[in-house]
Amino acid sequence: MKKFIGAVALIMVGFAIALGLADVGIRIANHWYPYFYCYDQFRGWGLEPGAHGWYRREGSSWVRINRDGFRGPDYPKAKPPGTVRIAVIGDSYVEAIQVAEDQTFTSVIGQRLKDCPALAGKKIEAMNFGVDGYGTAQELITLRRKVWNYSPDIVVLAIFLGNDIRNNSPVLEGDLCRPFYDYVNGSLALTGPFVDSTSFKLWCMARFDYRDLRLLDLFTNSWDILLHGSSTPTAAHPVERAINYSIYAPPNEESWRNAWSVTEAMIDEANREVARHHAMFLAVTEDTGIQVWPNPAVRRAFEKKLGTSDLFYPDRRIAALGQRDGFAVLTLAEPLQKFADEHHVFLHGFKNTPMGFGHWNAAGHAQAGRLIAEKLCQMIASGDCPGCAAAASHDAAASASTPSTSR
Repeated sequence: MKKFIGAVALIMVGFAIALGLADVGIRIANHWYPYFYCYDQFRGWGLEPGAHGWYRREGSSWVRINRDGFRGPDYPKAKPPGTVRIAVIGDSYVEAIQVAEDQTFTSVIGQRLKDCPALAGKKIEAMNFGVDGYGTAQELITLRRKVWNYSPDIVVLAIFLGNDIRNNSPVLEGDLCRPFYDYVNGSLALTGPFVDSTSFKLWCMARFDYRDLRLLDLFTNSWDILLHGSSTPTAAHPVERAINYSIYAPPNEESWRNAWSVTEAMIDEANREVARHHAMFLAVTEDTGIQVWPNPAVRRAFEKKLGTSDLFYPDRRIAALGQRDGFAVLTLAEPLQKFADEHHVFLHGFKNTPMGFGHWNAAGHAQAGRLIAEKLCQMIASGDCPGCAAAASHDAAASASTPSTSR
């Protein structure tokens, strides 16, 4: 019995030492490759409040996460007088940890709108509510549970058609640690294992909140690369693993038809939600790298490979949705392609990644922010922003109540 107890004790000590070494190793890894994410009971995951560090896997930037779990400075919940607030919601394109905070297109929007005549004299606050990997369901929940706390006057919903359609389908999406909306008895309702299964939700909590279990993601990704290869995209083979290329044509499978239908319904619901809060809504479709590749021959070759003649099909579809249901849509792919062609510049890619692929670089963010700011300025000038008019009225009242001085 003494030998047995001694053996068990030795095993337990060895196990504790192994866990300790693993914990130290992960802490060291987190120093060089910081992890910015945590479990969220409503959205599956979010950004860790107060997290900060250098991100260098794609591009390079110092990242800070504010106390409410979003990239950027801490904002007071109460909007200051004379301030126009813009909330930008989306996935990793909005989060944009590949570039410096002041280079993100959200920041560019705020900088550019300072020159909008319709907002003369106003303070502009452009707030970044982007989180890597989000689909429209998580963005809609972010709008309801986070964004309205800051009383924005304008809401920009950024739609990355490269994978948002897949992200919104429990059938097509591989990462199920997220809520989904789907049709239940003819109406949209939350569903999926994250919503319906307590045990699955607990697994998701452990996955994001227990540091050692994050090694499982590393092992899974490594195993996938070993099985399928790293598949580094090139101009001759411009295929990115994170993008679904079936989006460039009308869906021919029931799962994709349903994913499109649910996505469009959630965008419609986001517009109605914003209208109920008397704010201004703009849906923006972001591009994919191949759409704005600064060489028409490469694009044509890829179209031929896909068997399509229109890389802008998904963008046109969202534009048609907005026209049909009465909300503004800005499709970025075509004007960004024109800019890339004219200036012979890659809007995607970095020195430490293949050019033309992945997320926007600083040039991509600059042009996207410029286009969105121009669109917002036009909408504000047309009287589409009730909150902007209210801010102007407050400024006028404040000026009128200030006594003039004379000699």
